[in-house]
Amino acid sequence: MDTPFSKTLPDGRSVSVAPALTVFGALYFTAMDTRGRQVASGELGDAAQRGVPADRVPSGCTHWLGGPEPVWFTFEEAGRLAELGDAALRAFAESQEGHSLEAWRREQGELAAAEAAATAVLRTPDGMALAAERDRLRAKARGILDADDAQREAAYESGEPGHYYRQQKPQNDAAYDAARAALGEFDEQHPEIAAALTAAKAAAERRFLEHD
Repeated sequence: MDTPFSKTLPDGRSVSVAPALTVFGALYFTAMDTRGRQVASGELGDAAQRGVPADRVPSGCTHWLGGPEPVWFTFEEAGRLAELGDAALRAFAESQEGHSLEAWRREQGELAAAEAAATAVLRTPDGMALAAERDRLRAKARGILDADDAQREAAYESGEPGHYYRQQKPQNDAAYDAARAALGEFDEQHPEIAAALTAAKAAAERRFLEHD
């Protein structure tokens, strides 16, 4: 993994090209000049497969590394780099980091499968309709609270909060209790929808934390 491949650039500079791996085990290459400056880095690209116009490919070359300065390689050089890359991948797979990554991937796969099973009902026509109905019930309850907040604020701004507390608040409390009861009845009748929505929320939070 740490055996460099040397190449002389058209301008006479010498670079050392070596394979490296990301924390997730993805292979890439870096080209460093003799002053320790990075000349190019990235995956080894195949000009033919990537559709690079022939007039942009140096004579005798088939593969390249991207900028800051593209570094081109012949087919034989690319083969040598591929061998170094394969060796780096094998060494990583046998390392503690590689084993840990493989275990993490298995765990993520199991979690994804469990999440898919738990939320499968939400992808059916009936499930989507029921989830929409539950959202409507929740929105109705939330709307009553929002309206109550607005009425209370308006009552204090007018200098006459008594009317709010004598009439509006009791009516709002009763409406909210009824809305919450309707939501609770829905969840009793369709426990699979509430469970699937809870699972979907937990999955979304997990993915957010992983990529934050």
